[in-house]
Amino acid sequence: MAGPAGVLFCLEPPYQRTYGRHGNDPVVGRRLVQLLHQAGLHPHRNTLVFFGGCVGDPDFEDAVRNIASIVDEAIDDIAAAGLARDAVTAALDALSDWSKAPDSTVWFGVSWTEGIRQV
Repeated sequence: MAGPAGVLFCLEPPYQRTYGRHGNDPVVGRRLVQLLHQAGLHPHRNTLVFFGGCVGDPDFEDAVRNIASIVDEAIDDIAAAGLARDAVTAALDALSDWSKAPDSTVWFGVSWTEGIRQV
C-alpha cells in the first residue's frame, strides 16, 4: 500500500500555493537563519522538531488525524489553488485507509532556529 508520500503527494503543490495566496512563505523554515541574521541576531543553532510516529506508537493515530485535519481545514484553499475537491477528499480517504496498515508510519519536521542578540 502506498505510504503518505504517495497518498498526499498530489496535495503538496496546491497546498503550498495556499500559503502564498494568504501572503505567507511556504518555505519560511528554510530561511529562518537568514531572517535571524537580517534581524541583527547571531544564529546559534537550528534543528527540526519531529512530529509523527508509526502504527505501534500510541501517538500515531493523533499524528495521522493532525495531518488530515490540516488538509481538511484547507480544502477550500487547496481547491482554489487548482486541485479538485474530489481529489483532496480521495487523498484524505486514502490516508485513512493507509494508516490502518501494519507498517504505516508518518512524520514531518518543523524548523526551529535560535539566535542570540549580542549586547
